[in-house]
Amino acid sequence: MSALNFVAIATLLGGALWTLPALIRRRLRDPMRLHLCLALLLMGAGNVLAQPSVLNVVDGVTFEGFSKVTYNVEVLVGLSLMVGFLRESPLRRWAPPWPWEVGACLVCLAGMLAVTAFLPAQLRNHVLTSAYLGDWRVRTFYNFGNFYLLFGYAASAYLAGRHARRGRSLRRLSFNIIAVGLTGLALTCIFRFLWVNLPSLRGDERLIDYADVFLFGQVAAIVVCVGLSLPFFVSVVQIVREMLDHCRQYRGLEELWCQLARAYPELILDQRSRRRRVFLASSRAVYRRYVECRDGLIRLGPYLRLASQEMSTPEPQEDLRASADLIVRALRLQGDQGPRDGGPPTEAVFVLAPRCPSSMDGHDYEEDLGTLVRLSRELCAMRTYASV
Repeated sequence: MSALNFVAIATLLGGALWTLPALIRRRLRDPMRLHLCLALLLMGAGNVLAQPSVLNVVDGVTFEGFSKVTYNVEVLVGLSLMVGFLRESPLRRWAPPWPWEVGACLVCLAGMLAVTAFLPAQLRNHVLTSAYLGDWRVRTFYNFGNFYLLFGYAASAYLAGRHARRGRSLRRLSFNIIAVGLTGLALTCIFRFLWVNLPSLRGDERLIDYADVFLFGQVAAIVVCVGLSLPFFVSVVQIVREMLDHCRQYRGLEELWCQLARAYPELILDQRSRRRRVFLASSRAVYRRYVECRDGLIRLGPYLRLASQEMSTPEPQEDLRASADLIVRALRLQGDQGPRDGGPPTEAVFVLAPRCPSSMDGHDYEEDLGTLVRLSRELCAMRTYASV
């Protein structure tokens, strides 16, 4: 198996697996996702079965020509499902296939099966060489297959190009790449038809060999796979970037959280977080640590006021260094004096009182979180400087 074949097969089968979880959640009742999943799965499985090593093993278990017919059936049916998927506009609802489209696929498959049944065993595993193409039945087999492949690739290229005219930039780029690759595959079908039916094209003086066109078809298939995979890779990059941002925020709160957790251990919502290190923090873990820090600062409020009076800094929230120093002094006072009477105040000195998650908008949360992260890093820098 060549590297190009492997990439194409892996992308098709990987795409089928990617669509499967959402399809299972809908209990296989989403026709559009079902069509896309089956199309990718059948075309990927057909390309696997077309590999010579796999073909010989399967034919050895069954009969000569079984693999040849089976992988052609898989590819043609998969292509038909792909045409049906791309025909949906604007890819939001399912519509039944056109009768003539299904009829064309069935006629081509029936013709290929009938021709294979009349072929002798030594011709059933035919390839595109003059030794096999001299038999009219072999040429008829390829003509049936080429007819529907040309229609399927050309129709899919047209439909993909139509979808590329609307939607977000990623969607347009993805469909444009798919349309280019499918156009290349349609061109290989035209050359294959000429190669099969014109003996002069297969002569010794030929400028282009079928191997060259086959390589071109593999490259075109890779282009299609790139277009299909583009949304997946972009979503993976976004997920990884969000995970890294969450890890950065989670670890950024480490110093502030640790100091407050030592002062008020009862405020820790998840006690396991004190015993394990989170390498891939989720947004929930970041928000939990954020809430714990805010609750700790509110509990520390009386000592913050007392420390603020001692420092004569009525508005320390405007200076991170002063705020960090205020927290250090307040924690020292809390450790020296113990719990104060009267319960926690309604608000802290330099941070807003926490809001309920249901009523808090994203901008306020991100702004508060960023402030606490910078404050925590300032505390860490102060501790590092003091230990030197």
